[in-house]
Amino acid sequence: MSEPKKILMLTNSEHGQANVFLATAHEILQIDDTAQIYICSFPALEQSVDDIRTLHGDRSADARLNFVKLSGPSWKTALFGRTEHQFQELNDIRPTIWNVAKAAKLTRIACPWTSEELCGLVKEIEKVMGDLEPDLTVVDNLFTPAVTICYKLKPNWMVLSPNTYKEFALAKQPDQQYYWKYPPPRSTIPFPVPWYQMPLVYYMVRKMYLNHNDPFMLGHAEQMKAAIDTDYADWAYISIIPPDGLKVLLATRPEIDFPFDVKPEHMVPCGPIVRPSLPIQDADADLAKWLAGRPTVLVNLGTHASYDAKHAGGMAGALDLLLEAAKKSEKPLQVLWKLNKRDDFDSSEKTLTEFSTKWGDAVKVVGWLDVEPTSILESGHVVCSVNHGGANSFFEAISAGVPQVVLPVWGDTYDFAKRAEWLGVGKFGSPKHAPKVDARELGRALKEVVLGARASKFKAKAVELAILCKDGGGGRHVAAKTILAAIDGDEKSTVVL
Repeated sequence: MSEPKKILMLTNSEHGQANVFLATAHEILQIDDTAQIYICSFPALEQSVDDIRTLHGDRSADARLNFVKLSGPSWKTALFGRTEHQFQELNDIRPTIWNVAKAAKLTRIACPWTSEELCGLVKEIEKVMGDLEPDLTVVDNLFTPAVTICYKLKPNWMVLSPNTYKEFALAKQPDQQYYWKYPPPRSTIPFPVPWYQMPLVYYMVRKMYLNHNDPFMLGHAEQMKAAIDTDYADWAYISIIPPDGLKVLLATRPEIDFPFDVKPEHMVPCGPIVRPSLPIQDADADLAKWLAGRPTVLVNLGTHASYDAKHAGGMAGALDLLLEAAKKSEKPLQVLWKLNKRDDFDSSEKTLTEFSTKWGDAVKVVGWLDVEPTSILESGHVVCSVNHGGANSFFEAISAGVPQVVLPVWGDTYDFAKRAEWLGVGKFGSPKHAPKVDARELGRALKEVVLGARASKFKAKAVELAILCKDGGGGRHVAAKTILAAIDGDEKSTVVL
């Protein structure tokens, strides 16, 4: 019998980062019955790990999939719960060149913890690694305490990311292309960048990354070195100065990304790494019945993006325009809308109330989806995914062959709106009003993707890419095989796309 393979996965507990770990862990358990997996994260992720055990369907997975709890505040608690970061306020401002300096503070997403909390997490993770002595450690690129300790200890490790080439390979492109070829994060500049907007790209990149005066990260580095004699390292280190031999597993592949002249060999394009889910009939029979009634538009702006009443009213107005156009063309539609309300949401907002009343059972507005979004997307009944451009949301729709309208709200979500247009699978739904929405602007985009003359082309391209993304068994299979190959020392068995 083969020796057990001990794999430690270090990830934030937010699903935007953790889903690729849950998906890959599930796949590893499926294809290697000697694998022992330890997912180390904050308590909020424990239930999702239990869900993977249940979905696996093999009682042996109960013993082979383990959860290790970390103490201290999670990434979300540290970032969203502290006024000094101004995270929501900064995301709410328009993504213009005039606001670049203000938004530079958003780089704190890489490490929102205090220096004391960061040092505590680094020491805690160091102890976990020492106690477990894993054959391989797999790290979330946004989990800075884990990145830091791996740079210090130099274990056998690799990075698993829900992100794309742009977040890791941009600095490797020739001719300083990051200054002119690709739109900066949090901008409405399109791709390809028009020649007359290249100076704006240069200005925004310089202002965003080189000239802001937030001492937050520098203070962390200095205090960590003094307190625990450890050098700070984060996502930027992985992108710019990766250690020799480090592999970075990406949830993209060249055909679903922007084009790059240089794709570094240590970056493995797995394709979408989508968390498995139950068929919709098994997950929620009542919802399955409702979905089968009419073609459905799924509106799901993720867990972190939220609406005030005005924003929700704009969305309701746009959806009303779409449903009216569908009724007129005798192509009836329905809408499933996950509405994440802010604390100060005014429930008396007239447009939203009238919208829900007007369309009756053709509209479901819910505060939470009790089933995985992939169960809904893969049901065959969804004709458009309206999402915020989070990597998981975008790639889940790509994998399901569903056209998209993307409404970005921060950072790289703007890139995914432009990817949808570049790939021909959808539209940027709010270029003139992001991060908010306007009923008329969004209504036009929705009608174009769902009902317009190009609707069949959007659908055909989405289906084409979905088929392509199943190559090699799909992204989570490629990731799992690559991880197992790294333990076996068999680099040739890594699937290359």
